Amino acid sequence: MRDPQKRITILVLAFAVLMACFVAQVMRQEQKFLVAKTKDFRLAETTYLPPNEVLKVLALGYDPFVADMVFMQANSYFATHLMYDRKYAWLDNYLGAMVGYCRDRFGRRMSLIPDECDENPDTEWIPGLFPFNPRVYLWASQVIKFAPYLRDSIIDKSIYYGKTGIHYCPDNWEIYFDVGFNLYFEYRDLPLEEKEALKREALNYFSVASNLPNSSIDPNFVAGTLWSKEETERAITQVYMTYYHASERQKKEMRTRVRAYGEGELADLFERDETAWQEQFPYLPQSLFHVVGIRDE
Repeated sequence: MRDPQKRITILVLAFAVLMACFVAQVMRQEQKFLVAKTKDFRLAETTYLPPNEVLKVLALGYDPFVADMVFMQANSYFATHLMYDRKYAWLDNYLGAMVGYCRDRFGRRMSLIPDECDENPDTEWIPGLFPFNPRVYLWASQVIKFAPYLRDSIIDKSIYYGKTGIHYCPDNWEIYFDVGFNLYFEYRDLPLEEKEALKREALNYFSVASNLPNSSIDPNFVAGTLWSKEETERAITQVYMTYYHASERQKKEMRTRVRAYGEGELADLFERDETAWQEQFPYLPQSLFHVVGIRDE
């Protein structure tokens, strides 16, 4: 009788030890899960994209489609970090795959636009999948500014995206305006002299943006800004370039502005041309009317 009781006692004790081990293991796992919940594994996030040369091979000729897929993933990446830490460590990886990037002889990425990259003998431009989508550059230029602190280095990066977009999409007025806006308004910590120099550079981008097809920039804004910077000749040239493509309201405002800055003769000339156009060829666009010429009486 003693042997069976002893065996039962040993089995009960063994079972109790096993259950204790099992419970202890479960408690350890739960403790690990509780600690893990306090951490955010996005801190350990990595993003891998094959080199651009490999991506172009894998795209099998469907480069624009693959670029769109990368763009969608880039939007998802931005949205995730926008709600978390507003740090976009891997954003350049996505953009480099879509539009390309500059690389030095050691394989390091450089924030140089294509023209500057090609001029430097120690760097080369690595083409992307499809760099001709202007929305990519406008998107990148804006999202990079959603940072915890908007520093001048971030503005430099935003301008880099814009100037790269101008290289590949030179007929998109929005990219020119975006670069001009950054140069004119966004810098904070630079000395006053440097800010003024950048503002004068911004006027070039504003001027081009207002003259490109389908531009929505009010020409009065550009001309008025030029006059405020004492760029009289450039302001008059800007008025000439945009007047005949402006709306009636904008034309009236431009004539008023021209007179306010002491150029009444130019305003009178515009009014005489307006009258001649209405009397002789009102069925033609005013810009075409000047090609046909004023009819002599």
